[in-house]
Amino acid sequence: MAGLNILPPLQQCDLLILDGGLSTQLEKYVSGICLPTRSLVEHPDKVAQCHVDFIEAGARIILTNTYQVSPQGFAKHLNLDTAATKDLTKKSVSLARSSVRKCGKPNGYVLVGGSIGPYGACQHDGSEYTGAYIQQGGMSKEDLISWHRPRIEALSEAGVDFFAVETQPTWQEAVAVLDCIQQVDPVLPVWVTFTVKDSNSIANGEPLKEAVNHIIRHALYSKARIFAVGVNCSAPQDITGALDTIRTVAKTLPLVVYPNSGETWDGQARTWGGAPQDWEDCVGEWLKRGTLIFGGCCRVDSEQIMKLRVAVAKALMKQLKT
Repeated sequence: MAGLNILPPLQQCDLLILDGGLSTQLEKYVSGICLPTRSLVEHPDKVAQCHVDFIEAGARIILTNTYQVSPQGFAKHLNLDTAATKDLTKKSVSLARSSVRKCGKPNGYVLVGGSIGPYGACQHDGSEYTGAYIQQGGMSKEDLISWHRPRIEALSEAGVDFFAVETQPTWQEAVAVLDCIQQVDPVLPVWVTFTVKDSNSIANGEPLKEAVNHIIRHALYSKARIFAVGVNCSAPQDITGALDTIRTVAKTLPLVVYPNSGETWDGQARTWGGAPQDWEDCVGEWLKRGTLIFGGCCRVDSEQIMKLRVAVAKALMKQLKT
C-alpha cells in the first residue's frame, strides 16, 4: 500500500469496510422487494435497520439508498412529482446519518456516500450491465447530464461525504456523471467504479484500460477530487485481473472493490442464477494491489460483510509479516 496517493475523505493508514447489497439485506425484513428505493416511501425504518446491520458488521462506509432514484421512475412507479423525489433523496441521507448515530459511532467514523447508479439501473431491463442505451439508444452526454442532475443536486444539498459513481457500464456515462458533479458541487470527492465483463473489458465490451484513462484525464482528477477507482457488481473471479489492468494506467490511486456474490443476474427473467462463490481468499491479492476499500454488492448481506472484515484483517496481518 506504500506509494498510494491518499486523498480526502481517506486518511493515511485507512483500510475501510464498505457495506453490502442493500436490496439483499432488505429482503430479510420486507418480502417481494423489486424496487429497493420504493422502501424509502414504504419502509424507511427497514432501510435504516439495514444500514445499522452493516455498521454493526464492521462497515465504515455506507451508501445511500439512491442507486435507482430518478424523478421519471418515481413518477411512473410511485406517482410522485419531482419535488417529492428530491425530498426522498435527501431523506435517504438522513436515514443513513441516523443509523450511524444509532450505532453510537463518533462523527466522521462512518462515511456516508451518495450512491449514483447508471441510467440503465432505472430502466429495469438489464441495460445497466450493457450500456445499450448509449450505443443503441442514442443517449447523448447532454441527455445523461440532465438525467443525473436532480439526484446529484439532492445528494449534494443533503450533505453526503462523497459521491459513489458506481456500476458504470460505459466510460461515456461515467464521464457525463463527473461532468454533472463538476457543475453541481464544487467540493465533494468522488469514487468511480465500473462493472466488468472480464479482467480487460467493462460491461459494454470496451477496454477497461481505456475507461480508466478517461477518468484520470477528467478535470476532477486533476483537482484531486477523485480519490478512488475500482470495480463493483462484477464476478469475483474477474476482480484481480481487472485491478491489474487498472494499475497499468492508475498507478497510485487507491482501489475500491465490491463484487457480487458470484451469482449471475438475468435482466430479462429478473432472477439470479448460479451459486455464490467464496471470494474471501482473494482479499489478500486485492490488498496487494492497493485496495483500501472492501465491500460487497448484489447478494452480499451483513453476515458476509462481517466475514469480509475478518478476511481483510487476516490478509493485512499476513502482508505485514512478509
